[in-house]
Amino acid sequence: MDARRTSDADDAPFSLTAALLGATVSPDPDIIASATIGTPIAREYTITNQFGAFTGRAVGTPLGSARLGPFTIAHHETQIRQVVIPAGATSLRATIGSPSDPAADLDLFVFNPSGALAGQSADGDSEESVTINNPAAGTWFVVVDGFDVPAGTTSYEYVDVFRKEPSFGAIAITDADGLRPAGSSWMVNGTVTASEAPAAGRVLLGNVEVRTSDNILVGSGDVIIETVTP
Repeated sequence: MDARRTSDADDAPFSLTAALLGATVSPDPDIIASATIGTPIAREYTITNQFGAFTGRAVGTPLGSARLGPFTIAHHETQIRQVVIPAGATSLRATIGSPSDPAADLDLFVFNPSGALAGQSADGDSEESVTINNPAAGTWFVVVDGFDVPAGTTSYEYVDVFRKEPSFGAIAITDADGLRPAGSSWMVNGTVTASEAPAAGRVLLGNVEVRTSDNILVGSGDVIIETVTP
């Protein structure tokens, strides 16, 4: 390896270290039919290390307001969904993927309340995601474009989710960093607490994440609350 064109050495030795990391969370998704505001719901999750050993733990995230698919789209069809973002929102994420037609090419665009393009994900497949940090209050628009659907129509997974302060609630997990050998599993306990109900047609969505001691995300599972009552 030539370090630079003016190097005195013909070669510059170096070493490269790589690791394949990944973990699963079960159940995924964890669907909670109903929750009462302010009342913690006890949960239990199994974490499984699928690949190389690492030191890490499971953690919970805040809950957000989400609209979930699946939906169906036709070749060259454009679908537009509105997301009303309140003041104090910290993030907005829109994601599509897993088409029933594996050859489909779906594209994703997000427009802000003024109608300007705020983010897009449009490559040669249907696995697309856009994240907007600190989105302005107002009505946002998530656009899914059926750019190429060889089968004529395809179903696809969809989620748009926003988080805000104060939050809709949180997932709290009891766990600590530990050595996780390849193929090992461990159990964690936690609670899911809703603080606010989402708008009609939406659910609360959060995640149980698996992170290394360096805070690298290596796995995640969804937690969904379908109905929130006072």
